[in-house]
Formats: sequence, C-alpha cells, structure tokens
Amino acid sequence: MDYYDCALYLAQNRRPAPIEIICYHCQQSVEKIFKGYIVAQGGTVTKTHDLEFLIEQCKRYSPDFDMYAKSCFTLTTYVSNTRYPPKPELTEQHMEQALKDAQSILEFTKSKLKDMGYV
Repeated sequence: MDYYDCALYLAQNRRPAPIEIICYHCQQSVEKIFKGYIVAQGGTVTKTHDLEFLIEQCKRYSPDFDMYAKSCFTLTTYVSNTRYPPKPELTEQHMEQALKDAQSILEFTKSKLKDMGYV
C-alpha cells in the first residue's frame, strides 16, 4: 500500500497538489493489492494495469468485489490518461474521488486477505 500512502501524503502536503500523479498512485495501489489477492487465492497474475480485468479475476474468488467495478473503471483511466498525451484536465474532485475509491478498495481487499490469514 505504499502507493496509496504516497498519494495521500502528496494530497495533504503539496500545494498545488500533483493531481495526475496522485490519481496514478491510487490506481497503482489497487492494482498491487488485487494482484496480491489473486496470488493469495492461488491464482496466476496476468501482466496488466487494467483494474476491470483484475477485479473480474478477484470476483472468481469472491463475487462481492463487484461493488467496486465502477471505481475500477475510473481508476484504470488514470494509468494511460496521466502518462500519455493528450492528457485530460484532472481536477481536485477527480483526486479526492480517486483517494476515496482507493481507500475503500484497499480496506475491503485487506479485510479479505486478513480473513485468509494474511496481513
């Protein structure tokens, strides 16, 4: 969860906040924990940044991941949209939502891992 911690630190301590990198770090934090969950379940991780694909993999083990599908769609856009032109104009609202979504997904997935004896 280092990516999320970095995103949160930047959001709280940098002015102006580096919105693009914060959104990107939120996506990365979710990507990493999803991959960890898949491996903990005995699955094989595919090399991808697509959270929609990864959440489908997570849903094989626990269908309640579905409640985060919309958040995953949005967070996935921050991988390419923040790194390659043309870059969209992201606002503080995007950043705040990315932080909120990432935190919710991380807490949920961490609780799943804890139930499995991890974390």
